[in-house]
Amino acid sequence: MISKKTVRWSVVVQFFYAATLTPAGAAELVNPGFEEDYTGWAISQDTDTDVAISGDANSGEKSLKISGAGGLAQQYVSVEPNSHYELSARYKGAAVLGVQVGPRIYFDRKGKARNWRQISVAFNTDGSDTAMIFVGHNSAEGRYDDLVLERLGVQGDQKVSTNVISKSSGGTGLSPDLAPGENFDLLGWYLSVPTDNDNSGTADSVYEIELAQGYQDERFFYTAADGGMVFRCPVKGFKTSKNTSFTRTELREMLRRGDKSIRTKTDDGTPNKNNWVFSSAPEKAQRDAGAVDGVLEATLAINHVTTTGEPNETGRVIIGQIHAKDDEPIRLYYRKLPNNTHGAIYAAHERIGEPDDLYYELIGSRATSAENPENGIQLNEKFSYKIDARGNFLYVAISKDGAVLAETTIDMTNSGYGVEDDYMYFKAGVYNQNKTGEPDDYVQATFYRLKATHE
Repeated sequence: MISKKTVRWSVVVQFFYAATLTPAGAAELVNPGFEEDYTGWAISQDTDTDVAISGDANSGEKSLKISGAGGLAQQYVSVEPNSHYELSARYKGAAVLGVQVGPRIYFDRKGKARNWRQISVAFNTDGSDTAMIFVGHNSAEGRYDDLVLERLGVQGDQKVSTNVISKSSGGTGLSPDLAPGENFDLLGWYLSVPTDNDNSGTADSVYEIELAQGYQDERFFYTAADGGMVFRCPVKGFKTSKNTSFTRTELREMLRRGDKSIRTKTDDGTPNKNNWVFSSAPEKAQRDAGAVDGVLEATLAINHVTTTGEPNETGRVIIGQIHAKDDEPIRLYYRKLPNNTHGAIYAAHERIGEPDDLYYELIGSRATSAENPENGIQLNEKFSYKIDARGNFLYVAISKDGAVLAETTIDMTNSGYGVEDDYMYFKAGVYNQNKTGEPDDYVQATFYRLKATHE
């Protein structure tokens, strides 16, 4: 069995990171209709039931059924260099079909189909003489049958399918041709943007389903040329409530994942299935919540920070949070001063009932007069953060190129969050911390990975 390094599927698209193995070198597709079960195919699965042979076929007697998120079937084939090809298959249910040629992955994906339909991928081989085709899981069970690989001619200006450069080849694994909600699983989030299209007097919210189906706004939230998810927020704009002075383009975690029968929050402040609690909370709160404890992980680059306004506000942006009913167990800041080449990263912890927040400097200093932090993060430099909340403790780490640069643990034992009438949710994006700058001054960050998990 061929092993895979990583397989990551979002709600609408799967990105495959190919294994570094010697190609089989087949001249044509082997067993394209799965009549000989798995012959010719390398199967990967997380559980024994992710992949199976089915008796429901488009033709013949068998098809391949993929019902688990870890399910994947792949096969190497020989191709003509500098040629244009089409790979097609019949599918039923949900489907994703793809081919990797060199570092580039071409793919298409389809939603649920009750009857057998066709899916196809057009691709160029460039200088490669080997391609790897694959079928996998696309958010729901799917069946595959009757795959066909056809050379259409010499490579030219033909239209090709959506494609990405694989991470194993130095790419982002994200497509510039897709909206953020198609590159990332955003069904578990809603987005706040600093507009007021509904005339409510407060910032607009883009809820889970619309977000996952491809919402973009070229002013505030869109896909970058390298496939990253861009958050941009000017100083001037509508705020989310009367309780905040700052604008934001920011995601708010939604455990309900589009199920509107579950409210965003309760009126009395007790947890519901859309929000989570710390494991230090009473047992009833843990039962009522949608999850217990959580981890937020992100990889991003800060592209721009404000350079105008009052000195104590210039260059500040919040890039990740845990928000409670009224308070914030953690706010993660990036700050770069106008005369510095590198930025600092620090965290703030709010204690319920206490007038002052506690600050934890991870890289550099948060001070308005801080010297340039030589080990800081430059604009457009990728780095990662991790916020791991377990019981009364918050672990925060900053890393770059796989190495941890800074870390700290916040003790929340006496912070007041382990109660019955409070709840938590993650936030990520850009929360502009400058209200005195020029109206069109702005903060911007591009995210390349965003993942929230819970027990």
